[in-house]
Amino acid sequence: MGEVISLRFKYTQEEYAAASRLYMMHSAGFWIRFAVSSFFFAIGLFLVSIWDLDIGISFFLIFIGVAWLLIWFLQLFVVPRQAFRREPKFRDEYLLQFSDDGIHFKTAQIDALIQWSLYSKVIENERFYLMVYGQNMISVIPKRAFSNSHEEAAFAKLLRRQLPTSLDSKRLGASQTGEPARTYVPPPEPPDWR
Repeated sequence: MGEVISLRFKYTQEEYAAASRLYMMHSAGFWIRFAVSSFFFAIGLFLVSIWDLDIGISFFLIFIGVAWLLIWFLQLFVVPRQAFRREPKFRDEYLLQFSDDGIHFKTAQIDALIQWSLYSKVIENERFYLMVYGQNMISVIPKRAFSNSHEEAAFAKLLRRQLPTSLDSKRLGASQTGEPARTYVPPPEPPDWR
């Protein structure tokens, strides 16, 4: 068994919403829906500006496009915040221990050892690692939870070892030389939004 990486953190509402947006924006279906709604909106505007023949069809297409864009906006910005407020588990403190044997996942209600095989994909940006499992399910690992750059680099190395074919990031925590990709400066503890 290799090194055990222990992380302790609590999510904030803004952080959970940002992680949800990141996951949705990596979904192919999301961008297809956005493109279709934008297309309807643009065609409707084009027909209104060019033809005066059938203004009803033009306004219908504009309405469809606006409605889909509104749904897109709600899905990105409103629904994740409501989900965070509705679900008490998101306000618990999380203790996660990552090792080659699996992930020990502990909260006030959960104490489980999760196998790496549960996860199918990893998405990374400058703030999070999203570990994807099941149908639209994610485990959000905020980068602020790492105590230093070496701990994050060890985590990225563990991800590359355990989930080598599922990585959706070119960065994944470290450069080709094995040095940290950036100078790590831990952010201050986030405010409690309750």
